[in-house]
Amino acid sequence: MQGLRSLFGENMIKSWDNLYEETDDFTDKWLSSARACVAQCAGGNKDSGAENINVIETSGSLIPSLVKCLLFRLDDLISYDNVYSLWEFCAIGDGWEECEAAENMQWPFVQIDPVPVSTSHRFPGLNLETLGHYIGVVYGEDSDDEDE
Repeated sequence: MQGLRSLFGENMIKSWDNLYEETDDFTDKWLSSARACVAQCAGGNKDSGAENINVIETSGSLIPSLVKCLLFRLDDLISYDNVYSLWEFCAIGDGWEECEAAENMQWPFVQIDPVPVSTSHRFPGLNLETLGHYIGVVYGEDSDDEDE
């Protein structure tokens, strides 16, 4: 919430802090316990030299999910650009479980490599043609494309 302090002002920040504290108290400190667990996982194994990238994949719409990240005080652990919404009905994952779930839901599945790559592209091997193929497999080919 560091960046929001200048936008919201101190009164709004106090309201957010109060809301967090009340919610945390109401849930028997579930929020602070879960945040501590995420923080510990986010720390990873510092001795390995590997970089951790923390990602949230949600079935909800993006904006409310980002607001929840702020409310739950995850903004310093998970960057906003690493929050993905499946609201558009596309599954993203690295294993067979996600692929099977996507198939059962008849959603496109985009497989990612969880190992950091040397490029800035987050989804190695993914381009519009490949994504179009995944969508075509799940939803069927566009009738206009079949005529050509």
